Amino acid sequence: MCIVKSLAFFAATVVSLFVWLSRVWPLRNLPTPRPAATYEEALERLAVVQQDGAAEVNPLCRTHLLTHGQQVDHATILLHGFTNCPHQFHQLAVQLYEAGDNVLNVRLPRHGLADPLTDELAYLRAEELAVQANKVIDVAHGLGRRVTVLGFSLGGVVAAWAAQIRPDLDYAFLVSPAIGIRALSPWRSRLYANLLAWLPNWYRWWDPVHKQERDGPRHAYPRFATRGLAALLRLGCIVQTAARRRPPVAGKTIVITNPCDPVVDNATVAATVAAWRTHGALIHTYEFPADWCLIHDLMDPSQPQQQVARVYPQLLTWINVERRT
Repeated sequence: MCIVKSLAFFAATVVSLFVWLSRVWPLRNLPTPRPAATYEEALERLAVVQQDGAAEVNPLCRTHLLTHGQQVDHATILLHGFTNCPHQFHQLAVQLYEAGDNVLNVRLPRHGLADPLTDELAYLRAEELAVQANKVIDVAHGLGRRVTVLGFSLGGVVAAWAAQIRPDLDYAFLVSPAIGIRALSPWRSRLYANLLAWLPNWYRWWDPVHKQERDGPRHAYPRFATRGLAALLRLGCIVQTAARRRPPVAGKTIVITNPCDPVVDNATVAATVAAWRTHGALIHTYEFPADWCLIHDLMDPSQPQQQVARVYPQLLTWINVERRT
């Protein structure tokens, strides 16, 4: 009888632990959005955002604004990928600016620090990403009469989250959004989002052979923290869960995928789009040509295998098409 009770207790404990680890924990204590009413107010509030950790930030990686000196038709927010920084977008930002936009190139929390081996990424939380998104969308309302968010990879997840909760967002472009990653099935993503946040942090090199001397952007971190990855996974799970319950509230949500992406799970992205569409959402989707054989980081011109000379024009074409229709 004692053995039976012990086994029953063990089984119940295992089941309870699995249920806990499989839960998608909602974001907590997010501030209420407060869109800037004027261009001047936007600049004042942007200055506060820029001061956050300014002394430790790589000068290339600071949140910065390309502005025409007044509110214009379109303000575009750029949200970079995991372990990268705003410099990933520096060429695209200029092209959008030259097309007439005010462009806010945003540093996500705990990214872009001068020390590439910083341990700050281990303290990243999904709430921080959401708070930063809300702050910069608020700022952008003073910069443009219409607001666009374009996020890539991790930034694409943040943009997807914003599309679900900000009805004052006119356009949300999700480029290779890391809502799911190929290394993990959806249920394992939920498991790892909780498990990696609970376990002690450890670091993984993007290039285990060359480590810090790898080819690629020097402004990006050469390694990632498992607890930082947990924040990415958690926000992706939150997006998936919300998609099953309701459509995005942004004016237009546009999803752009790379069929050759070795990191992002396009099946999970497609399932999220399908879930949105079951609620009547009109989601426009585009895909880069498969014969381009694009790498995951198709945005950063510092990547050795970058193809921004054709990626950027294609992106700008899609942006212009969506803004005209």
